[in-house]
Amino acid sequence: MAGDNPVTENASNPLNHSLSRFVGTLTVEEIQQILDLQSQPLPTGIRINPLKTDDPAETIHALAEHYGWQTQPIPFCENAWTIQSAQSSPGTTIEHRLGGYYLQDAASMVPVSLFDLENPHPLILDMAASPGGKTTHLIDRTLDRGFILANDGSKSRIAALKAVLANWGGANFAVTNYPGESFGDWYPETFDLVLLDAPCSMENLRPTPNHPLRETTRDERLRLKDRQVQLLSSGLQCLKVGGQLVYATCSLAPEEDEAVLDALLRALPHNFEIVDVSQKFPYQVPGLTQFEDQTYDPSLLHALHLWPHITGMSGFFCALLRKTAPMPSQPTLPPTRDFDRTNLRRLSDSEKDHIAGIISVNYGLYVSEVLEYQGLELFGRHDQTFLIPSRYLSGFQTLPFEYIGMPLGRKIGEDFEPSAEFVSRFGHHFVQGIIQIAEADVPQWIAGRDIRHPDSSLKPDGQYLLVTDPAGRNLGLGKLHPKRLRNMLPRQSIG
Repeated sequence: MAGDNPVTENASNPLNHSLSRFVGTLTVEEIQQILDLQSQPLPTGIRINPLKTDDPAETIHALAEHYGWQTQPIPFCENAWTIQSAQSSPGTTIEHRLGGYYLQDAASMVPVSLFDLENPHPLILDMAASPGGKTTHLIDRTLDRGFILANDGSKSRIAALKAVLANWGGANFAVTNYPGESFGDWYPETFDLVLLDAPCSMENLRPTPNHPLRETTRDERLRLKDRQVQLLSSGLQCLKVGGQLVYATCSLAPEEDEAVLDALLRALPHNFEIVDVSQKFPYQVPGLTQFEDQTYDPSLLHALHLWPHITGMSGFFCALLRKTAPMPSQPTLPPTRDFDRTNLRRLSDSEKDHIAGIISVNYGLYVSEVLEYQGLELFGRHDQTFLIPSRYLSGFQTLPFEYIGMPLGRKIGEDFEPSAEFVSRFGHHFVQGIIQIAEADVPQWIAGRDIRHPDSSLKPDGQYLLVTDPAGRNLGLGKLHPKRLRNMLPRQSIG
């Protein structure tokens, strides 16, 4: 009867079109639970940046106390919490603007959490990386020691990706703008890990401001499926045998999820397997093996079909794949560019020693140790110095990039001005070259204004300093003059 069907009873609900397709897959009670969820706010997820703190748990505790947040740990993701309530918006803080944490729906933290990271220096391809949230998660999980090729096929999305990664403080990455479908033939059997957060319809059954509700047609879903199959095939081709690939969408449409994996399993039954990840996740949300008139491979039960009424998160689909045998490919040459055209040049030993000496004297940080631990090299362009990933130089040096590494700073005569990115990333390791401003001056500083006559025992000499407050928070770079502390926060970091 119509009265027993919440989809029929709520015919005016904008979710009606999507939910009607799942009648028969979900019970009447489950559909009603999804409808009831729509009036409940989705908790904000937060990942603390482990590159910018020695203790993420201590950092979230301090943030919660300072801003009046109530938080709960996310059980499947390291250094992650949900903010259940907040007196101050987590999206407006100086810590957020300086990349101290990333705000992200908890469901979006699942894909990268599925990887088993045994190699401390993995070679990673993020095939559809923008806006960069999951790329920052990859950086976190490798502590910026694995090299990430962060690619996105849409030119219009590259600027956002560059901004997010630069603000996060990673250095072991390069941003590229190519069709993801090409990487399989360009770099067969190359990467240890591949993330494919595939373009999708966003039919997640729990709309959010970032993923608003939009109705989709069967034709659109099938067109998306065709592209997703091509992207996934390319991702598997460029994955090493034994390597791992996570396939994910923010859609619960089986055409874009189980049907995509089923198509590849039928075409390549001996080349990859779906890994059972049920022990990594606290909810029972197996993938579907049947939908409407379609039957899928039984191993789809090992995937995660994240229904919002079960997880309390947005709808999402994830699967961890392991490559078991080589795949046929038609190797072709990727785009090339003579590296000299970038105007980047490897610094001489004397130049490296000079810059490292200044940083050591000014801040007590040993650049040589950073380079060795992170797998980075010092390059210069005009008066600027950059941290460039060694793995890019050894494996991808002729591949044109949109952005790479991290600016370390620039020479000004015999002096050296550290970059805002460098101070934000490594400031918590500084043992000197630090100025603490008074609590009363913090709002003025965060607003981008200079501090007149700062109370400090340091002799003003135009030196570049890490600015902190009485709580020890990293507030960016300042330059100490005789009568003022010049504010050098980047424009995008000013509130």
